Parts: sequence; C-alpha cells; structure tokens
Amino acid sequence: MNIPIARASVGFFYLMFIPGMAILKLLELRNLDSVEKALIAIGLSISFLMLISVMINEIGRLTLSNPLSLNLLLFCINSVVLLISIIATRRDRTILRLLPELKRTEWLLLILLIISFFALGSYGTFMVIDSGNSLLLLLLIVASSIAVSLALLFEKITSKPCTLMLILLVLSVCVVLFVTGTLITKYVGGKGDEAIEFYAFRLTETKGFWDSTAVSSPYVPNLFPTYSMLSVTVLPMAFSVITGLDDSLIFKLIYPLVISFLALGTYKLYQTQTENKVAFLAAFFFFTISFGKGWGSYKQQIAQLFYILLFLLLFKKDFPSSKRNILFILLSIGLIISHYALTYIFLFIILLAFLILTLIKSSKTGYLSTIQTRIPLTLVLTFLTITFSWYVFVNASATFNLLNEEINTITSNLDQFFNLESRGTAIQGLGLIETPTIYHQISTALFIATEFLLVVGFLRLITSKNRDSKYSIEYKVIATINMAIIVMNILLPRLADTFLMSRFYQTTLIILAPMAILGGETIIRFLPMFNSRRLRVSILAIIIFVPLFLFQTGFVYEIAKVQNYSLALSMYRWDNITLYSYIVDNQEVASAQWLAKNSNTASISIYSDDVSKFSVLTSYGMMERGRVHFLSNSTILASDEFIYLASVNLISEGYIFNATEIGPIIEGQNKIYSNGESEICKGYTP
Repeated sequence: MNIPIARASVGFFYLMFIPGMAILKLLELRNLDSVEKALIAIGLSISFLMLISVMINEIGRLTLSNPLSLNLLLFCINSVVLLISIIATRRDRTILRLLPELKRTEWLLLILLIISFFALGSYGTFMVIDSGNSLLLLLLIVASSIAVSLALLFEKITSKPCTLMLILLVLSVCVVLFVTGTLITKYVGGKGDEAIEFYAFRLTETKGFWDSTAVSSPYVPNLFPTYSMLSVTVLPMAFSVITGLDDSLIFKLIYPLVISFLALGTYKLYQTQTENKVAFLAAFFFFTISFGKGWGSYKQQIAQLFYILLFLLLFKKDFPSSKRNILFILLSIGLIISHYALTYIFLFIILLAFLILTLIKSSKTGYLSTIQTRIPLTLVLTFLTITFSWYVFVNASATFNLLNEEINTITSNLDQFFNLESRGTAIQGLGLIETPTIYHQISTALFIATEFLLVVGFLRLITSKNRDSKYSIEYKVIATINMAIIVMNILLPRLADTFLMSRFYQTTLIILAPMAILGGETIIRFLPMFNSRRLRVSILAIIIFVPLFLFQTGFVYEIAKVQNYSLALSMYRWDNITLYSYIVDNQEVASAQWLAKNSNTASISIYSDDVSKFSVLTSYGMMERGRVHFLSNSTILASDEFIYLASVNLISEGYIFNATEIGPIIEGQNKIYSNGESEICKGYTP
C-alpha cells in the first residue's frame, strides 16, 4: 500500500531482525539467552542482506540493467527467508524468544525509563533545532549518569542481568541518536569518511547495481577501497529500496541504531569472563570512550558489530562446535565485506592467538598439536581464505593494495624510530595533548587515569594464576595481543596514522575495557574502608567513569560555557564559520545537486573551498575530488570551468575566501545559479 511511515518501520524491523531470527531458529541454538539471540540475529540479518543482495546483483546484471530493484529484492529476500522459516518450523516448533523474562514491576520501571529517556531526547532535539536550547539533552546526560550509578549501587538491580542490559541499551540508543546530534541535520556531513561513503552508495544507486569490476579513477583514488565494502554500497541500497526512506535518512538512522547495540554486545562479551557488575561498568567505559573518540566511519560502525560478535562466539562456553563454526563463517563474511582495516586487525589477532595457544599447549603436553577448541585452525584458515579472496579479486585489489601501501609506509619509516614526530597521531590518541582550559585538563587527567588503571589491570591479569582467575587463557592471550597493538602504535613510526591512534585504542578497548575495572579494584582493595567488592566497583564508577562520561559527552564543557565541539549541546554558541565545517544545509545541497544534474561532473573542473570539496560536492554533487580545486586570488577560470560558492554569506568573514581578493574573479564570471545562499559561476566567454 506504500504507506510511508508503515513501510519504513515495518521494512526496517523486518530487514534488521527477521532473516537472522529465521537462521537462528534453523540452527536450533538453545544455549543462548534472549539478548545474545537478538544481537546475533541483527548480525546475521545484516550479513544475509549483503550476501543475498550481491548475489542478486551479480546474477541480475547478466540480463537486467537494474538488478537491485524493489520487486527483485523483495521477491528474493522473502523467498529465501520463507524457505528457511518453513524448514526451521518443521524441525522445531518452539517460539524463538527475544525478550527477557522480567517481573511486572521491573517491566513497568523499564518502560518508564524508556519513555522518559526518549521524551527527553526527542523533544530536546526539536528544541536544539528550533532555538539551540540544549537543556533537555543535558538532562538526558544527567539521567543516564544517574541510571548507571544507581544500577551499580543497588544490589537488587545488579542481581538482574536483564535489567542491566536493558538500561545499557536504552542509554546507548538515546545518547547515540540524540546527544551526538545525528538527527539535528538531515544531510550527511562531517569531516571524516562519511561523504565518500555516501558517494559510493549514491554511485551504486545511480547505476542501479554495484560494479565489482570497477577500477580506481585518478581523480578519486580513495573511493575504491570504500566502494569494495558492501556495508556502504549494497546494504544501504537494500534498506533504501525496501523502506522507501530518503537516502540521507538511511545513513542517519540505520547506522546509529546499529552502533547502539555495540555496548550491549560488549557487555555479553565481558560477561563470559567476569561478573555482571564489572561487565556492565566495562561496557559503559567502552561506550564512553567510543562516544568521545568516535565510532569511526559508517562502514566501521557496521563492522564493529561483527567484530564484537565474533569474539563473543570465541569466548562463549558450552557452545556446540559445529554450530559455532557456521555462525563464525557467516559473521566473518559480514566483517570482511564491511570494513577492511578491522578485518586485518581481527585476522592478525586470531592468527597470532592461534600460534601462541598452540605453543602453550605444546609446552604442556610435550608435543606440537594444532587442535584448538576455541580458535580452531580450520576457522583461521577459512577467515584467511575469504579475506584475501574478496580483497584480491574485487575492484582490482583496491583493499589489498591499500594494505601493501600501509606496510610499505611503516617499513620505509623505520629509520625514523628515534624521531618522536614520526609517531603521528599515537600520542594524541592516548590523550597526551595540550588543553585550552582547566576543564579540559581535568578531562585529560581522567582519561589518562583510566589508561593507568587499564595497564594495572592488565598486569594483574597476566600475573594471576589460572586457578585464581575467572579469565580464560584464550582471553588472556587475546588481551595481550591487543595491548601489544597499542605498544606497537607507540613504537613503530607511522603505524598509528594508518588507522588513527584513537581508532586503534577504541578498537582494542573492545577486549581490554574490563582491565580498567580490574586495575581500579586492584588499587582500591588496599584501602581498608573498601573491603566489599560491590562497593569497590560502585566507587570506581562514581569517582572515575561517570565523571569521564560527563566530560566525554561535552556536558561539563557546556555547563561551564567553554570550548565544546558537541553539535547537539553547543551548536548555538558556534559562529557561522564553525557551523559551516560541520553542517550541510538545504541551500548547499540544492546547489550541489543542481550542478550534478546540469553538467557532466565526470569531465568538468570546479573551484571551491576545502570544506565543500570534501563534503557537499562529494556527497551530493557526486564530484570526483580530483576535479575540485581551491579557489584563490590567482585563479584563472576557463570557459568550461566552474566556481562553487557554498555559502556566499561567509565570504566576508574571510574563512572561505577573502572578499577583496576574489571579488573581482567572481564578478567577472557568468552567474548560472543562485538560491540566495549558494551560487555557481561559469567561466566567462568573451
């Protein structure tokens, strides 16, 4: 019937959950709780969508010009899901439960929490858009901090893992959707890889198919490593076609909702190694650092879910090996076709962990054996084969070539070992940077304190005997490898720049976050007034981790009215120049789309500023970045070249251009488009 809201909501829920639920029911997994089933169902659904869409794409291209069309996608997805469901129902008629079992009063409290959090977040976002008032979003941050503190202080709450998990999920969803400011503007912008990923998606959408044989263009060399990743090409295409949502909304809604489950996934991961309370605080710590450092690009956000779920499968006890292997392969494919850097990191970790565990086992038994229960050789080889098969044969080895380039960069700079400047972003990523105010200094101190606790906890982990520790030998080995990754980023020149140190640190925290809690307990237990372990974790949360959350979200900076780069909280205090670099508005998008529609963007040259080049001209103008040049007072415009002015009102502020210098250049050209805010000029032909 094509009712927009119904189509979007039902389509989203169906694509995000139903295929994965059907696969789980087919596998008859009975030793997973409801939350683990929900998490794995999301991962399986996303992996299923990418796989079936690319199969439809490759087969359909033989006879169709637009294989990723609505009718073909719906028919194929529904047919496969229906077939899996019929087979699963014949084998097992029990209902697949995804909701945890709670008492009526507990459900009422959680429903009240959900309603209040979403009311604060949604109405707070409207207030920010309308007047810039961020009071309700500040209250949402305070409410989140209180909820975490109460959950750790009261034993009745912590004794219920389901309650902890739902608190963590509600907090994550609300903070990600509302406090990050993702819903304040409806257009894709920012300073990271978002624009080039949106460009890759729109390239797929414009063609009507994903071209696995496409090769890199000299005008946009950084496109094809991204274009090789189905998480930002085929996946949003399936959601866009079936839900009918606007292209920008797909990226504004789906990806934030996926990363909202990351904290919950880490909680389940930590729960395999430690008690509920420590797992909850560690997951909250991971979420806090991820918020402050950023979850990375869109493709990385999807890949992190697979990354967490794969480790959950490896650490999960009492899991049938055959079914574990099937899930591992399906989720591995999802990781491999989602993000190349995380894939290489995961491959490095499991390959090295397998070798170390093999050596440990051989030292105990006296003979060399490659048989491992948690990290079998077959799974390592399978992951290795799928990784390099995809990266070598798709898009002219774009992602594999990128790995070679990064290795060459590191090896060629080894002679700079004693040059501290060669560490690039390593020092900054660890928080050792200059701070403008006392509040930023406190934030840095808290951040460094958590790093110190992490090191202390790691030392306690590796020095404790196995019989005295809840942590498995596999976890200890993988934690050691992750700590080694951080050390290598500090020691090896230019390594941190390949993925950015902040992202390396955030990724390693997926495994290492419990170490910070363990380190805090190690220090606090020497204080006689904190003999109770329950009290230690609560004190840690109140003294270190909750204040860190308040700083990382920008709450303290906004209250103190100091420099704050939180779009949702402090946008009203920014000047137009700062806003221009963070937000893409209607006029900029309209002018960029007009240019793409009325000119051949594959052959023209444009002069503009760096913000427009890497943002709106890439995402909405579909311009190859190599064809966009910086405008200056020495620019000489040919008759077939253009000038793109994203915001005419900012010229006089001297940020984009100096009006007195470039004024004569603009005035001497043909103005072919203007919407009052943005203008396009074409070279004057006498």
